Amino acid sequence: MMMLSLYEEATTKAALALPIDPDLRALLTTRIVHYAAAGLASATHILVIQPGDTEHDIEREVGFYPTTSIIDGVRSGSAAFHPFWDWLQDLGGWFEMIVTVGDSGFAYILLIQDAEGVDCDLLALCRTHSNPRT
Repeated sequence: MMMLSLYEEATTKAALALPIDPDLRALLTTRIVHYAAAGLASATHILVIQPGDTEHDIEREVGFYPTTSIIDGVRSGSAAFHPFWDWLQDLGGWFEMIVTVGDSGFAYILLIQDAEGVDCDLLALCRTHSNPRT
């Protein structure tokens, strides 16, 4: 399956029309409704990262890869690495990373599946830095 990248109404509708996992569908639907209610639907780019999605794929979609700081280029695992995102939450089976851009309210929302086949460095970063599930 190709990477799910939801950045406008058409891509959102197309993603929800796919035969995706019911838990992912519920998560996406909840987030989409939440962002729309907050008036942020047009200022949100949701990227779903699943097994098989590569660093190159993710960089192509959003312009960065979470294991490399967008501020200074330091890779996670280094003592000099500092988290650059605004929010990272363990949702149980998924991690949600929010990276805001500027003061307009625009944000990248990365939904990262906690599963075998997802980059091990990315999962290690999420497991180390995420807020625990509530």
